[in-house]
Amino acid sequence: MKENKLIIASSNKGKISEFQEILPNFKCIPQSVFNISDVEETGKDFEENAVLKAKNAFMKTNIPSVGDDSGLIVPAINNEPGLYSARYAGLNATDSDNRKKLISKLKERKLESTYAYFFCCIVIAGVKDENDVIVCSGKVEGMIKTFERGEKGFGYDSMFYPEGYSDSFAELNSLEKNEISHRGVALKKLINKLNKT
Repeated sequence: MKENKLIIASSNKGKISEFQEILPNFKCIPQSVFNISDVEETGKDFEENAVLKAKNAFMKTNIPSVGDDSGLIVPAINNEPGLYSARYAGLNATDSDNRKKLISKLKERKLESTYAYFFCCIVIAGVKDENDVIVCSGKVEGMIKTFERGEKGFGYDSMFYPEGYSDSFAELNSLEKNEISHRGVALKKLINKLNKT
């Protein structure tokens, strides 16, 4: 890439700050700077949604744009919340609403703790031209628990305990979390691919 400038096709403040921390060599500009609203997530999987977001931001700015779609998958409750992680409790649900719904679903199954993983698909559009997309994904496994710990992070972080850690994602500092998180893993792959373009 000639210019180290990227549009972050998201309005999620937590995601934007993670991008900025993991990509210090890039100028990460939130799409809101260009008054771009979130595109409707009509894709059938994480990759399709990430492509929609990246292409939408690129078409409106002509600057390489990064779209991210990610979610928490809990196999014990039919892989929920999955693709609907950000709107699990409804379209205008807060992070807290979504966590409460997940806790109630787990308790319905009499589960205090169960295997879960976060998956992230990251797409960058416009490195060479409007049809050029680079796709990377990342995953982190662990346990989801019905009690919350920690004040850091966002989304389901206070309920998720990555494998090998006794702390939740919301208790880890951002450096530790970004080292092992689904988004951190996907972005490292993306950096490697961009370095080759």
